[in-house]
Amino acid sequence: MASLWPIISKIPVNLAYHFTSHISIEKCMEDAINWHCKFICIKLFKNKQICDLDSLFIYSWPCHIIAILPDVDHDDFNVQLNKQKQFNHELSILCGFQVKNFLINLSNKYINLARVISKNLEKQIFFHFKVPIEICSWDKWNNFRNLIGYSLQLGVVLHLNQSLPSLEEMKRWIGEPVVALLIETDIFILNKKNNFILREEHEEVLKLAIKQKWTVMLSGESKPDIINYFYYVLFVAKNVDIPIPILKCDNILQLPLQPLRDNLMSCVYNVFEQDPVKYTQYQKAIYSAIKDRKSDNVVIAVIGAGRGPLVKASLRAADSASVNIKVYAIEKNENAIPTLLLYQKNLWGDSVQIVFTDGRDWDPPEKCDIMVSELLGSFGDNELSPECLDGAQKCLKDDGISIPCQYSSFLRPVMSHTLYSQTTANTNTDDACTSTSSNAVFEQMYVVLQPDSYKPNHPKILFIFDHPSKTISDNSRYKCLEFEINANMQLHGFSGYFHSVLYKDIIISIEPKTESVGMFSWFPVFFPIKDTMLVKAGEIITVHFWRCCNKYKVWYEWCVSSPKQTPVYNCNGESSSMRL
Repeated sequence: MASLWPIISKIPVNLAYHFTSHISIEKCMEDAINWHCKFICIKLFKNKQICDLDSLFIYSWPCHIIAILPDVDHDDFNVQLNKQKQFNHELSILCGFQVKNFLINLSNKYINLARVISKNLEKQIFFHFKVPIEICSWDKWNNFRNLIGYSLQLGVVLHLNQSLPSLEEMKRWIGEPVVALLIETDIFILNKKNNFILREEHEEVLKLAIKQKWTVMLSGESKPDIINYFYYVLFVAKNVDIPIPILKCDNILQLPLQPLRDNLMSCVYNVFEQDPVKYTQYQKAIYSAIKDRKSDNVVIAVIGAGRGPLVKASLRAADSASVNIKVYAIEKNENAIPTLLLYQKNLWGDSVQIVFTDGRDWDPPEKCDIMVSELLGSFGDNELSPECLDGAQKCLKDDGISIPCQYSSFLRPVMSHTLYSQTTANTNTDDACTSTSSNAVFEQMYVVLQPDSYKPNHPKILFIFDHPSKTISDNSRYKCLEFEINANMQLHGFSGYFHSVLYKDIIISIEPKTESVGMFSWFPVFFPIKDTMLVKAGEIITVHFWRCCNKYKVWYEWCVSSPKQTPVYNCNGESSSMRL
């Protein structure tokens, strides 16, 4: 078996071991290294005295130590005080030895524990709470978490035991700060080949943990054949599709770009131009539109040409259709113009004319057959595509085609301890918002990959925009959406997406049901709510959304009216807006 390790150890799964009986740190480390573990979880105090004092002076251990801390709750106040004193004593000594991670069992009594943890969050350490996977265990954790408040220093170690809730209920834990799945070795069974395996329902939980990149932590008496249990974990992982993002931006809150307001740098264009899906779809759409024009000479206007990827797509589409085209590349960004001029001189020639202006201000010398743009944001209209294309629509012939011809925004509720904690921790309001209000970070839309989030509903359509527009308006919108919840959840905000029809049946989308697989130019968005609330099974979340406009800016306002009422966020665009 050992000879197989170089192959299966390449699977990106962190392994750990939870030692249930006290042995020396040296012995634990020796075993953990043999088992290829990254973490060990160990109780370092015995009879209120620290063990292996000399070993703790060695800071270059190959495995990270997670120290087990005692409980602090008891009905008798004097007993509680003694427990709390021992807790603080152990914590203080271990912090002095640079131990940063601690594991505490979350029992049925946890009020004093929440109080004690709250007092220690100013330290740069991490508290993980062992929670058994049982019916109602999430409710216990949620009550405990709400006593403390939100922090990125809190984590959950899910303890897998014999009884299990449904896999669907397990998915709710994806929205929580789970760091590890702890599996007792005594729940493994022997198969016909005399190998240790898990029952099918337990294996499904293991697969979910591997997919979510939780550390897999085995627990039990240390024995020589433990390595075989880890082999089983890794063989299961071989058949799990572990998402590896092209851009390592999981759970990192970013403010949306505002290309109408800001001149994007060349490096930003470079990232988006690497998208393997978007421009292939655009080329298909342009080709189809050219063929439908049934003309040997087609005029195309590229509104917001950037460094020219849509111009290239247009020229390739025309070659495929064996049609002559003339392209007007309209771009206002001075950082992109030199690249466009270089392409024109060396590649494109007279077939492409570069126009350095805002598309809304362009006075075309001739009407165009096709207007092409990539002004979409992660929420569809949040980079002001409606306003830009309405202003540029005068360049189109009466029967002209817009690519895209339609885009829609989508919304659904989300529970994510990580996203909410990051929002709470985001105090850089000077960069994030135009308002200095303490609520400003909760009145922003953020662009963020959201792997650690629970989304109990399918997204619903919010706003729809069509181009060319038959009646150009100010593009204000309002809609109320309702979502029925089937399991208790803590509402932290809403996830947003877009779906765009480029032409006919050719689309680009980040909406989960129609997602363009492999496209990475857009991440979903996150609209937080400061007034987080517990939503119980059977209740309905009612959210109201407005798209507001004036002569100078566009902004969103939102609120929840059930099961509880929140304030209206971002009134008058005071905290966030898109400048026209």
